[in-house]
Amino acid sequence: MRHEIIHEIAQSVTAAGGAENIIRALVEATARGMDAKGCSLFTLSDDGRRLVPRICCGIDEGGLRESLILGDDALRQVIGGAPLFIWDAARDPRVREKEGLRRQGVSSIVFLPFRDGERVRGILRLYFSEAMSFDREDLDFLESIAELVGGILRSAESRDRLERDAEQARRDLQRIRDERRHFLSFLSMVTHDLKSPLVAVQGYLKLLLRKGTGCLDERMVRGIHRSIERMDGMMELISDLLELSRLESGQVIKELKSVSWEEVLGAAVEMAHELASPKSIAVATEIRRPLPDVFASDIRLQQLILNLVSNSVRHTPRGGRITIRAGRQGDAVAVSVEDSGSGVAPEHLPHVFEEFYKGDPESAEGTGLGLSICKRIVDMHHGHIRLESPVPETGVGTRVSFAIPVGVTCLLEDRWMLEGDSATRFGVASGEEGK
Repeated sequence: MRHEIIHEIAQSVTAAGGAENIIRALVEATARGMDAKGCSLFTLSDDGRRLVPRICCGIDEGGLRESLILGDDALRQVIGGAPLFIWDAARDPRVREKEGLRRQGVSSIVFLPFRDGERVRGILRLYFSEAMSFDREDLDFLESIAELVGGILRSAESRDRLERDAEQARRDLQRIRDERRHFLSFLSMVTHDLKSPLVAVQGYLKLLLRKGTGCLDERMVRGIHRSIERMDGMMELISDLLELSRLESGQVIKELKSVSWEEVLGAAVEMAHELASPKSIAVATEIRRPLPDVFASDIRLQQLILNLVSNSVRHTPRGGRITIRAGRQGDAVAVSVEDSGSGVAPEHLPHVFEEFYKGDPESAEGTGLGLSICKRIVDMHHGHIRLESPVPETGVGTRVSFAIPVGVTCLLEDRWMLEGDSATRFGVASGEEGK
């Protein structure tokens, strides 16, 4: 029981203040409590061969620190874990600093090893100006003090190690953030530079089809059409990568403002009809009004809905149906996009929001980034998103639902990403941050 109590005390006092100050106070209190002339504390070096002075009170050690008073054999006994009592320092053959001790008026010395678990970590040394003898209670007290010192040092070292590890983790995290920022900058630059020549080449190919049909045979026309389709796929990938880099780098945080859900949905539904009409897919809406304003990016919310609609169009057969639903749900606006398409296989469901994940890796359609971008947009607005397939009510198709909180959803770390004057657009009082 005593060991557990001492361990608990060591942890508490180490957490309450600096270990060095606490040990000093403990050493001084021990000297006073034992009516000693002085008290010193030494810690054992990592190689276990040297005792390093740590704290001294009540006596000027001077040259005593170097010789450590004892001969080698006696010192090894103490370092091995056995207490040593020198009742008459002037005559004891184990003492080799008799003159120095005499000058300082030391007659008796007690050497108390203290442990860190099973290992001896140092020595507590008490000096007395007259010959001393101790009863069992005194010895128990001294052993408890030595054990407490060892516990405090162990707790302090554990705490220092944790602080070092935490500091290293902070440096590693900052390095990762810097590397990520550089990579996103590089990705943005590369995708932007790739887009321009692709647009130019694609334009020339389309012009060639319009103007040079009479000069091209059927095989060449098919080849140009295939090239344009491949370029469309590359353009989609480049656009998604560019969008991903913007979302990852926090650039879109600057777009946050008070947004009308009515306007967002109106624009998104209109564009959804344009996406679905080439395949004769009907787009239905079920919107429970009124809808509140939300603190968000209207551009990203429209992009979010259109990404989901585009995904549904891709996997819904001609003549199918897509339904967009929206309504207030507690402190959030909930939106869902449901289709009557082919659905998602059960084994793919856990991975649908992963980057570059495609249920059919051989498929030329899609980049595997659409749903990942949707999730990042929802995360940016501190909402949540989920996918169900098949739709529980119909047994077919897919439904993706997301909810965006109403009101202030910009956290403090988001605000730091903004430039000074942009932050004033938030209008967030100091007590509202992080709501």
